[in-house]
Amino acid sequence: MPYSFGNLAKNRKGSLITINYKRVIETWFDDEHKEYFYTREPNARFLDMGDISDQVALKEKLKCKDFGWFMENVAYDVYDKFPKLPKNVKWGMVKNKASSVCLDTMGKAAPAYIGTSACHGAGSNQLFRLNEAGQLGVGERCVEADADSLKQAICRLGTVDGPWRYEDETNHLIHRLHGYCLTLQPHSRTLALAPCDPNNTYQQWTITHKAPSW
Repeated sequence: MPYSFGNLAKNRKGSLITINYKRVIETWFDDEHKEYFYTREPNARFLDMGDISDQVALKEKLKCKDFGWFMENVAYDVYDKFPKLPKNVKWGMVKNKASSVCLDTMGKAAPAYIGTSACHGAGSNQLFRLNEAGQLGVGERCVEADADSLKQAICRLGTVDGPWRYEDETNHLIHRLHGYCLTLQPHSRTLALAPCDPNNTYQQWTITHKAPSW
């Protein structure tokens, strides 16, 4: 990056890139469109973005139209490829009951296998989200699975849905297409789909979040 964030970087905790995104969002977006950003980046709600009063004052002085007007009149075709996001029903660390480890992208870019590591609560590579339409994702990537692996992949263009659902009673993450549950294999420590067993704690997952302690 050939520039610095100047005063914004002083004593800031969390991702500076995401902090800067939040400053843009909170300055220019209306309430509806802000929520799409926070759906993708739930931890951004906790970030200290600093003072944006000058930016908001400039927006008001220039009598700028709201972001909804922009989307309706200028960028109306964006929704063809990037539909409005359903709300998250669950987000946070995905923790296995049997081993107390969490799903982790291991810092790899998609397409890549997803693994597990000690739960750290700082979000980032361990922050997963499940939306109302069944899309399980991490950031802007989607989670796919089969009998042998769990992967993060580039989401299919024009879609916001997916095959996943979470059962609160059993703590199962179920892949609706296969009808199987996400399972941590106890010997290999790999992730895969397997027939659901209510007594198998390696198939039981909690999805929780908390304010990160950056």
